[in-house]
Amino acid sequence: MMATATGMGRRVARWMAGLAAVACCVAGAVLPAHADDGPVPVPSTPPTAAPNTPLFPGRTIHMTANFRLSEDTVPGQGIKPTAHLLVLFSDWGNGRSLTEQECQDLVSTFWSGTGPDYQVEAAVKYDDCQIEAYYMGEARHAFYSLDEAGHMQVRPPMAYLNQIASSFDNVLFERLDFDVTAMNNAHCNASPSKEDLNKLVVLSHSSSCVWDVDDGATIPTTDEPLMEGDVEDYFTGKLAGTVGPFTELNPPVNPFTITPAPTTDPATGASAAASGDQSQRGESSSTGLLIGIGAAIAALLLVGAGALVVALRRRK
Repeated sequence: MMATATGMGRRVARWMAGLAAVACCVAGAVLPAHADDGPVPVPSTPPTAAPNTPLFPGRTIHMTANFRLSEDTVPGQGIKPTAHLLVLFSDWGNGRSLTEQECQDLVSTFWSGTGPDYQVEAAVKYDDCQIEAYYMGEARHAFYSLDEAGHMQVRPPMAYLNQIASSFDNVLFERLDFDVTAMNNAHCNASPSKEDLNKLVVLSHSSSCVWDVDDGATIPTTDEPLMEGDVEDYFTGKLAGTVGPFTELNPPVNPFTITPAPTTDPATGASAAASGDQSQRGESSSTGLLIGIGAAIAALLLVGAGALVVALRRRK
């Protein structure tokens, strides 16, 4: 009886193990594949050609942006006055998510390169491709202008962000969050869906605007200032802001402005090469013929001269 019970136990154990294996296979087939989570390297060399569009054909990409002109923790540099831009890309359809390689492709195309007072990091987190760009010092003037009277205007790079969005086969640019520190009497332009203005936070005021398409807002598409007001001493002091106009955003290099290098038509090039070869062969043949004729004439002259000498000797 003991042997029978032991055999039965082994059969039950094998049956349970097989059932568990089947369950694992079914679970693996049903659960969606997730993206890798981890940092994505940012190339220091900017792109040399415009992207081949549309990107990610047949997929719907969700895109959001967050811009902040204040202080931020810059990786490896501590807390510094910055213009900080965070852009998120997601693919929520059909159980898919963006992989590290796909995020790498986006970074290499749209936010690579280096420059003074500029740092960028990227990673895949929670199925999002996250790109964070930090601009410090005078590089911040790509985002703000300040005149002698103390009037300040602030803008994110909305024209470029919309160019990026338009490069996808199908995109939902859903939300823009916009925050500015050390500006008073601030107001937002371009009809945001939410405003929280001139809030006193310790030594300065803070203002924010949100454009959320789910709340009926339209994402701004141009580089017109989205907020303006009176600069505070905190900005020119603690945040080291300076008087000056807007400057160009560089880096990154805008890949849509890259002019492709001229190329030679392969057919034309092959034809020209063939023509050149034929010309060279013709010249070689002509040269060879002339040399041959000259040699023959020289030989005949030598033979004739020899015959003349012999004839003269015989007469004597």
